Amino acid sequence: MGEPKKDHLLAAVGFALFNALMLSGMSLFAKLLREYYGAFEVTFFRNVFSLIALVLWLALARKLYVLETDRPRAHLLRSFIGTVGIILGAQALGMMPLAETTILLFTSPLFVVLLSWPLLGERVGVYRLSAVAIGFVGVMIMANPSQAADQLPLMGVLIGLGWGLSSGLVDICLRWIGRTESSTTTTFYFVLFGTIACGMHWPFAEVQPGGYSWNSALLIAGLGATGLLSLLAKSQSFRLGEAATIAPISYTMIIWAMLFDYLLWDRVPSTNVLIGATIIVGSNLFILYREITLKKRRQS
Repeated sequence: MGEPKKDHLLAAVGFALFNALMLSGMSLFAKLLREYYGAFEVTFFRNVFSLIALVLWLALARKLYVLETDRPRAHLLRSFIGTVGIILGAQALGMMPLAETTILLFTSPLFVVLLSWPLLGERVGVYRLSAVAIGFVGVMIMANPSQAADQLPLMGVLIGLGWGLSSGLVDICLRWIGRTESSTTTTFYFVLFGTIACGMHWPFAEVQPGGYSWNSALLIAGLGATGLLSLLAKSQSFRLGEAATIAPISYTMIIWAMLFDYLLWDRVPSTNVLIGATIIVGSNLFILYREITLKKRRQS
């Protein structure tokens, strides 16, 4: 009996590691595409590929019935917040290195803790609030406002934090909407909204020279492929393993982001970025530990 569980755990970790790689690859392709397109256009490409793949899968599997919903307004809210977040992420990727932008995305759990009480009525203790405060100290250290040579652009940091805030709000929305809606349903309406909303921006599209070339086409294909593979790997990882085991593995995205920065732009993160990243990740892991501990207490 014990061996199958071990096999499932190893498979879950493997899928989670692959998901982190695909998410990092998707950010890489989005950053490279920013040389040809604006943030709205990059977001459109990211959504339209996922929408086509999801519709084809649902049609072939004869599961189109899962798209029925009695909560269209809830889906609209979640989709709006998620689409704004992706646009902010694409904008931040065009302004800052890949690693720093990825690190700012991981402020999402900090925002979840801050907003879970006013929005969901969940009790938040002093330990998690302290972890949030320490995490934002890490953001200040990473931004390094005291040294102009290593300082990140203030607008880029704010937009990156906006990406983290939007991601946190999406997590809160999913807790709320997930009580009645399946993940497939919420994903479909999210990518449908993003495709339509960003598609409406095409008359005002930012297209740079080379935007309609084989190079940009390959980058768009890479963005779509990594996004689709990420969705598949994430669903498999959470199907085979517990969230407490899977969630910390997402931080390996930072390693991939740093590696991509080094290989493509010959850039190594500064000391303050490494210190700030360590503090942010450490705060997130402590928050996860506290949530697991409190959940076990409530169940006992």
